[in-house]
Amino acid sequence: MMVAALLVAAMLSQVILVNRVPLPWDAAPDLVLLVVIGCALVRGSVRGAVIGFCAGLAVDVLPPSAHVVGQYALVFCVVGFVAGRAAERSSSATVPAAIGCAVLGPLLAAVVSMLLGDPRITVEAMVATVPLAVVYNLLAAPLVVWGVGRLLGRRRERAVRVFGDPARSRM
Repeated sequence: MMVAALLVAAMLSQVILVNRVPLPWDAAPDLVLLVVIGCALVRGSVRGAVIGFCAGLAVDVLPPSAHVVGQYALVFCVVGFVAGRAAERSSSATVPAAIGCAVLGPLLAAVVSMLLGDPRITVEAMVATVPLAVVYNLLAAPLVVWGVGRLLGRRRERAVRVFGDPARSRM
């Protein structure tokens, strides 16, 4: 329930506040992506992928949408899985996973848009806009991911089998 409330708050904040604030260079952080990363770091890879898919699908249908439905569902699903998997593998990997996923999100979204034939996405547009989106995500990530982690609480430890060998992992 708390995850759903965080995602709704992030979506509304993104549409009502962040997208309307005139930030330099016409770019903005993706708060929903950052909330997905924070949830995945706390909940794990499977839940991170499911949370990412649901959040992405909601973003896909939330106005203004000028892209293929399912595009952000795919991107957020992959990012949620990667962040959750990194956190499951090692508890010290949460910060690098958050940074890596904050960079991966805009890159993956641009590549998926280009592969789906979006005429607005060209190599020149990617070179001009993706680095700015990455920088804004990296600036907002510490606050958003930390806040999500604090609100959702600590991860529970459980035994996980990796290739048949028991290992300790956080879930």
